[in-house]
Amino acid sequence: MILESDLAAIIARQRETEEGKSLGQIRPLDFNDVLLESHALDITGVRRCGKSTIMRQRMRGSDEPWFYVNFESPLLTQFELRDTIRLDSLIDKSGAKRLFFDEVDQLTGWEKYVRQKLDEGFCVCVSGSNASLLEGEIGTKLTGRHISKELFPFSFSEYLAFTGKERSPESAADYVHDGGFPRYLQTHEEIVLQELFDDIVYRDVVVHNKIRDVSAVRELSAYLVENVGCRFTASKMLRPLNVASASTVTQWCEWLEKAYLFFFVPIFSDSEKSRLLNPKKVYCIDTGLEYAVSSRRIPNDGARFENMVYLALRRRSRDISYFDADGECDFIVRSRHAVAGAIQACTRLTDEAKDREIEGLLKAMEACSLDSGTIVTESQRDAISVGNRRIEVVPFCEWEPALFHLL
Repeated sequence: MILESDLAAIIARQRETEEGKSLGQIRPLDFNDVLLESHALDITGVRRCGKSTIMRQRMRGSDEPWFYVNFESPLLTQFELRDTIRLDSLIDKSGAKRLFFDEVDQLTGWEKYVRQKLDEGFCVCVSGSNASLLEGEIGTKLTGRHISKELFPFSFSEYLAFTGKERSPESAADYVHDGGFPRYLQTHEEIVLQELFDDIVYRDVVVHNKIRDVSAVRELSAYLVENVGCRFTASKMLRPLNVASASTVTQWCEWLEKAYLFFFVPIFSDSEKSRLLNPKKVYCIDTGLEYAVSSRRIPNDGARFENMVYLALRRRSRDISYFDADGECDFIVRSRHAVAGAIQACTRLTDEAKDREIEGLLKAMEACSLDSGTIVTESQRDAISVGNRRIEVVPFCEWEPALFHLL
């Protein structure tokens, strides 16, 4: 339990801090604001990707009074759902009808409280660092009453706007190395990303899910970050992690994905059993983060480039798979339950790589009944026709903005 006077002092200090911060780079959210008169807006994404900045922009972008609470504050660790009666009192005294709850998933049962405030006529915006914010209780308590928005570190286009660089293969190469976390782009201190990685693993995975074997989860995370773009099976990690059950490793991977640290991409298949049993390919939330925490000082540039292409696709679609049937294709992307594209990621189409990349892409196009496909490169561009099928070879710097129209 927390005293109302203590809660008032904490919230006043948080507001003062927020009012003193810069609005940062504007990142528009693509939905109709009219919906927020009756629906909660929930913003979820990896820690430190800019969720609080989005909230700040929305708070201070209107003349209407607003009320803000960051539940991740160490001073609110004892705050419980029963304390919301004191929170209600402070909200009433403020006269605000626009409520902003940052890192609300720190409060057990928050969905009930948000539903209550919606029913009372408040506009509510919440954020959290775990994909469970979009699942579970929110699906039952807020059915039809919420709009979800996933936020990622800066895309390449946002990176250019933030750094002031021109769109080119050279700036795309910089982006592969730097990634898109705003704080790192300001400081270029790798310790920022290394500490962020540790925070996500420990706070958003280990503590959030009450995992006892902390060292094994850290070892698993270290292994995954060293193997982006590779195929992964939980069973192969049993001996290295000294874990008895593959289901335990699978559960940890699910929690790492819910914390937006890693993504696990299944094989393309109409069979659910095949998708479950075949190895998954692993990707990291940010190429700069991957580079900063990797022990490989001679990086696998091809894997990191593939990771960057994956992230560009993931911002537009959750339904991504890899193709492997008499040929390999990096990505098959669905949009609105239909296959929208087949994409290969290749830093450079050398004579050695060209036939392999084209053959794998053509096999995927045939299996998906696609007339066109794409090979994304660092700087090469070309157009290849094979029978009635066409392959566009395009530099990443030109391909990434086109995704907004394709998916």
